[in-house]
Amino acid sequence: MIRGIHVLALAAIALAALSVRATESYTTRYQSLPVQDWLESRPPLAESAALPAATDLVRGLARTMPLLTIRDDARPRLPAFGPPAYVQRTMGGVRDAARIELASPGQFAIDAVPVRARLDVIVFNRRGRATAWSELMAREMDIKDPESGAAQARTAGPDERDDVWVIAPRSGGGVATVSGRRGAVGFVLQVTYLRTSDAPADLVDLSARAETTARQAAADYAGWLTQQLPA
Repeated sequence: MIRGIHVLALAAIALAALSVRATESYTTRYQSLPVQDWLESRPPLAESAALPAATDLVRGLARTMPLLTIRDDARPRLPAFGPPAYVQRTMGGVRDAARIELASPGQFAIDAVPVRARLDVIVFNRRGRATAWSELMAREMDIKDPESGAAQARTAGPDERDDVWVIAPRSGGGVATVSGRRGAVGFVLQVTYLRTSDAPADLVDLSARAETTARQAAADYAGWLTQQLPA
């Protein structure tokens, strides 16, 4: 009887330790208390003090995709995973974040733009936060697009630095997304080609074109972004 009580006590201690460790890991990587965010944003913990504002970094896309024009200029945003995303979570340790949208030049209706590109840039206080966000984004994107809810397929290989997905043809096709991080900065670039046919072969071709454009644009932007990071 006494031995059984000892076993239960040890099991309770072990479970409590696991719970504390899991909570510590969760708050460190994803969500956190306001005081922790405040501490991370101050020297010597802060690793992003020398970085430009997210609104300036996100405008770098206009430099690397000069054939497109700004349709919706840089604006601040609060990065979070919410409906229709599978994951429901806010991110801790964010210094600032912004979004910009580019499109083919000319006067087009919102649903008739030949090519659109959208870039989100998130500047975290520390690199570890950017890494955690990138891992969480990859898990979410493997399930579905967190904004449209469309099914996707990963096309990036295990040795590639950035993650790449395309919208499954049954969900429409013509959409490719690249997610990556450099230092304490995370970015998500999505390229959308206008669908003009529902034929399966045409949708596959459209997705391939979107992927090619997204990969090249993300590589160019990542190169530009790296130049903005402190040495």
